[in-house]
Amino acid sequence: MLQTAVLLCVPLWAANPVAENRPLANCNYKVQLVQDNLTGDVGEEIILSFVLDPPQPPQGTFFSVNMKVLQKPELGKAAKPKLLTGFPNTSAVFYRPGIYRYSIVVSLIAKSSCGGVKADTIFDGEVQIEVNP
Repeated sequence: MLQTAVLLCVPLWAANPVAENRPLANCNYKVQLVQDNLTGDVGEEIILSFVLDPPQPPQGTFFSVNMKVLQKPELGKAAKPKLLTGFPNTSAVFYRPGIYRYSIVVSLIAKSSCGGVKADTIFDGEVQIEVNP
């Protein structure tokens, strides 16, 4: 008689919903955007600054900053805005005046030496940038 064994592999986070939301152990880090309403001029570099609390990141971690356009003026033939995301500063240069709104997500990422990556979202917010001619 042939017997079949079924092995169920359940990730640890499935058994612990809190761990699913915070995969980095003891991640109590938060980020604040210094200003959520910025003003600048066409062609001028505008800096978005973030502050980490507590200020020293955990050893072996790095940050990811993702920006998604929520609102922008019609760009026509003007060049797209130049965004250079980074932490603690992200720079933006706009080539057409108007109001720009972005959704911003900052993640704290840990990569183990054994492979795999764990990440926590430590900021999820919006910024509005008014660009003058």
